[in-house]
Amino acid sequence: MMKKVAVILVAHGEAETDSFPENFSMIRHTLAHAGEVMNIPLPLQLAASVFGGLKNWLEFRSSGYRSPQKHITRRQAERLGDELRRHSLGEDTSYEVSAAYHVAPPFVDNLLEETSRFDMQLLVTMSPVDSDMTAGRLQHLALSRRAAEGNARPPVVVCGFWDDPMLYRIYLDHLFSHASGEEGSALLLTFHGTLIKDDKGNEPRFSTGYPEILRMGRALREAVRNDPRNSYKHVSIAYLNHQVGGTWTEPSLLNSLSALARSGITSADVFSVGYFSDGTEILRHGKEEAQASPIQSVRFIPCLNENEEFIKYLAGKVKEAASK
Repeated sequence: MMKKVAVILVAHGEAETDSFPENFSMIRHTLAHAGEVMNIPLPLQLAASVFGGLKNWLEFRSSGYRSPQKHITRRQAERLGDELRRHSLGEDTSYEVSAAYHVAPPFVDNLLEETSRFDMQLLVTMSPVDSDMTAGRLQHLALSRRAAEGNARPPVVVCGFWDDPMLYRIYLDHLFSHASGEEGSALLLTFHGTLIKDDKGNEPRFSTGYPEILRMGRALREAVRNDPRNSYKHVSIAYLNHQVGGTWTEPSLLNSLSALARSGITSADVFSVGYFSDGTEILRHGKEEAQASPIQSVRFIPCLNENEEFIKYLAGKVKEAASK
């Protein structure tokens, strides 16, 4: 009997247009999820959603910018589905792969309901770093479904990518296939920043993913430095921060680039290893910080996105989880 497995790739999700309702909804859902682990008063959530929605509407309309993140995740799901079908011929397991999002439709909650009759559901976090806002939220959804339906087997969350040397090798090959190769340039490995202390100086009471970021960042930095293909003069970690609610991770991308300029470096590559797909934080906010810096030349290396080896890697992780 054929075992049917629903594979749901879960990314953060972003508005794909400049419309106010879509941008308002995306920000509103983002703050609502953050409010599950942080103290963000509802009036503040609503006010920030309105302001952010209007800001995106005006900026995206005037610049013509559109976020590619959801499109990239859909393509990752398509490519993963193709890869799984190619390597599952003659086996007793079939896979149906879909893309879903935390803060934009189709929502992961809805996809879980739609695939509830499958023999198995796999939730693949499309964030390399686990926290209560990423893999932790998926674990909570999985446990909630088991409690609500009495399922003997709740959805399985595929995560833990931050600590996998196999993924590090894929990052390195991807990096050096896109690196400028310019002697004397710098490389900044960037992560989504996170809260370190709140406005009162207290450490967050939820899992921010900061220890995982530090471990993954240090491992990748050393791997780059020791790789024979490396020609970078300087390799370090930087963060794309929001700077609200307290003290965030340092150094920011802007501060890192400014420090490099003071040391005499004139060019830098930025590789956002804390993301599996390009989106607004990199393509808009990151590039704005780069433009504001004194560095003469800043190149952004694409995220893994649809990298062939990355898709094969995900297929291996899915098949491993489905076999348990």
